[in-house]
Parts: sequence; structure tokens; C-alpha cells
Amino acid sequence: MRKKLLAMTFLFVFLFSCSACTGRATQVIQIPNGPEIRLYGDDVSASFENDVLQITKADNSYISDITVDGERVWAVNDSCKIDNYSSETEICVTAETLAEKPNQEITSLLLSMYDTSRNAYSLTWHSEKQDAFSVVFTETATGTAYEVAAYSDKASEDYVNRAVIYDLKAGTEYSYTIFNSSGEAKYSAAFTTAEESPESVTFLHMSDTQDEEYNGAVWEKLLANAQTHTDKADFILHTGDMVQYGNQEALWAQMLSHVRSYVSTMPLMLVSGNHSYWEDYTDKTTDIEYNHTTVKLPEQDTANGQYYSFDYGDIHFVVLSSGDSSKKGVGKEQVSWLESDLASTTKSWIIVSIHNPLYSPGKYGSSEDRNQVALALRESLAPIFNQYGVDLVLQGHDHVFALTYPMNTNSEPLQAKTVEENGCTYFEAPSAPVYLMSGAAGNQNRGVVDEYNPAFFAKTNPLEDNTAGYSVITVTKEKLTATYYEYDYANDKTVSEYSWGILKEAA
Repeated sequence: MRKKLLAMTFLFVFLFSCSACTGRATQVIQIPNGPEIRLYGDDVSASFENDVLQITKADNSYISDITVDGERVWAVNDSCKIDNYSSETEICVTAETLAEKPNQEITSLLLSMYDTSRNAYSLTWHSEKQDAFSVVFTETATGTAYEVAAYSDKASEDYVNRAVIYDLKAGTEYSYTIFNSSGEAKYSAAFTTAEESPESVTFLHMSDTQDEEYNGAVWEKLLANAQTHTDKADFILHTGDMVQYGNQEALWAQMLSHVRSYVSTMPLMLVSGNHSYWEDYTDKTTDIEYNHTTVKLPEQDTANGQYYSFDYGDIHFVVLSSGDSSKKGVGKEQVSWLESDLASTTKSWIIVSIHNPLYSPGKYGSSEDRNQVALALRESLAPIFNQYGVDLVLQGHDHVFALTYPMNTNSEPLQAKTVEENGCTYFEAPSAPVYLMSGAAGNQNRGVVDEYNPAFFAKTNPLEDNTAGYSVITVTKEKLTATYYEYDYANDKTVSEYSWGILKEAA
């Protein structure tokens, strides 16, 4: 089953794609001049009035699915508003009864931004058994609460659960509590939504947290270290390979348990990495990133990764998947979507994220026996990035720090004018994007290779033993400022840093 997500216009309507209604309905209701409602299961009824679908179910049952023309929607307090319907619209409501009410731990919890155009946020978590979870979101200042029914779907080894809440107030704190079917609170936390028009946006670029020795302990230390370098991080942008073996749910649970206090309160936007699409690390398991994060997706095949875009302030972020092809990385459908997506944005800044690099001094960017995907990505993506004015491309995979000069369509470095300001070297109004790798946020350090072309890079830095790296990136209307930190996790200290940036206009 492939997934397609689209938004609907209701204060808390939640979308997730699934197949259209199948099987024999227990009841069919045709609303005059309105949709057809198909009910599946016993002890469930529904009404439709003033564009609102209202569901009534027995105390011992739960709603396991609601779809509108094949698109899943989540109800708040058993109701949701449906817009843009006709007499051809088909609404399907499925009710089930739990054979048991399991008391189980929740694992692999992540907070993400689902749809920034509607200030919508998602929670994704795993459970050993299927359960009728719900999430109560509460506006901290007013105490206004909203109960969102979560859906529980079979994943590769267990169940993935999702809840999404839309149209939250900007710049506002909300708490949430996840409840199981017995009404027991399983986890509580709080987060603050994005401001409506932030003057600056700060995010953490981290990548390749996977490691078999610590599996999250290093990443936890890096996140604590990052808090000493910025008092405001709006979200984390992770450019892939969260765990070593993407198919092993135990690794996801362990990794995310180390950093739960961070990733349950600060949104994490995840890029698909090769440890979720190379068979050596997946044992043919599919939909790995899809089963660990919930974001609004364009129509696509999510088996080997997922791609999407989102806005934050005056920045348009594009998240690509390099898992479409073992030889080319990004396939034709994704390239076509990318061009359409970039053509439609009006934001001042454009930042692209991808796991496999186009330019890297490491083996996957420069070694002739391993850089075929990098060369293919340069051919397919570099002209598009230049045509549509991409400013920055964030990369992973090679576990080193590297910053390129602005790179033109023909993969040639441009010696852009630089300006020094407060110890930071800024590219002044570059006419091409720059490419950044922020090292590995786990313990898998690597060095540069002999074959790399130093003319491409303004700065490179292989990671030393017992160190990991990340970048803090702040964007305002006029400038982007990034600082890379190399962190010694064995001795809990920052051992080096490097600041650079981009000035949007010439001084």
C-alpha cells in the first residue's frame, strides 16, 4: 500500500493515505446532496450535518479508520468537518473491538512538523501490540484540550501509531499526553509551535547517528552540547541513517529512548538514509522512514525512502530521498516533483537535504569505485538546484565535515567574494548553492580520501577519535550563519568549531 497525504480544511483534521473502502459495509447512509457514508463493524453509527461528520460508537469499540475518498482522516472528539464533497464522495468509517487492552510501553517516539502551512504537528510512536491510543493536546495558557484518536497500523515487527493535530496557534506552548485504551497515561511532554513570522530560524543539522556500540548515547551528548551553543533551536534536521540496521526496531527504540526528552519536545525532520534502503541493512524491509515519522507527503512510493517539503519562516525546505535507484539515487518521478516544488515556492531561502552527497571529500563523494551515485546526482540535481536558486544543500553519508564553494551547474567551484564578520566567513550573494556535510552525530568517524578534489571545498575536517559533529544554523532575512562543532564525547568538551555563512545580498 502506497501513501498519499493531502490537507483538508478543518481545525483538527488529520490525513494519512490508505486504500479506498473495500469489503462489504454493515450499513450505507446516503446523505441528500451529500456524501455516501459506509460503516464497517457493529455498534457504530454516523450522521452528517453542516459539513460535520459525527460518529457514535459503543463504549467497548474504537474507530480504527476513517477515509474520505480513500484518504484517511483523524477525528477529534469523534467528529470532523468535511469540505469539498459531493454526492460522489465516499466516507468510510471502520469500528473494531479490542480483544484485549494491553498495558505496554511506547517506543520510538518522535515529534515532527506535519504541515507547516497549517501549523500542524504529528506524533509517531511504536507499540508491541495494537491498541486504541489517543492523545490529549492542551494549550498551556488556557487549558483548552483536544482529544485526537490515534491509528495503530502493522509495521514490520510491531505497530506504528500516529496522531496529528492541525491549526495550532503560532508561538504557543502545548502539552500532550498519550493514553492507551485503558485510559492509562503512557507519556507526557510539551512543545512550542512555530511563530507566525519569525525574524530568525535556528535549527540543528545532524546526520548519521547510527552506531552499534552506543546507539544513541553519543547523540544524546551532542544534543546536550548543542544546548550550550544556542538557546533557541526550533527543530532538528537529520540527514539520514538514524540507526545501523533500519529493519531492526530494537535499534530504533534504543536510539530514540536515549534522546526522547529532545525529540518529543523539539520537532525532528528526517531524511531517508541508505541504512534504510540498502539491502545489506534492511533485510528487504520497506517503508522504514515512513514507519517512524509522520509528515505530509506528495504521492509517491515510500518503500525505499520518502521525499517532501515544508516551510518555516521565510525558508523553503526540501527533503529528498536518494534511495530511488542504486545507481542514480533520485529517480525521474522525484526529479519531476522537485522541479515543480521549487518552481512553486516564493520563499527567500531554499535549503535542500539529501543523504547521499553530491560533493564530498569522503569515499562516497570522491573514490572512483564508490562515487557513482554522487556523479549521477550531480548530473540530475545540480542543474535544477542552480536553476531555481537553491542556497544550501545539506548532505550526510560520508561522516566528515565539508563545506564546498558555490558550485555551478557544471559542477565547477565559483570563487565567490567573501566577507568577514565577527569571526565568520560569509559568501557574499553567491550565484550558486553551497553544499554542507556536518560530520557524524554517532561514533562512526571517517576521514577524507586521497582522491578528493580540494578545489571544490572551502573547508574540510575529518573527525578525530571519540569525536562527533553537528552544525547550528540560523537564518534571518539577510543572512545565513552556520557554526560546525566538533565534540569530544569521551571527555565532554567541544574541541573545534568553524563558522561560515551566506549573505543574501551584496554588501
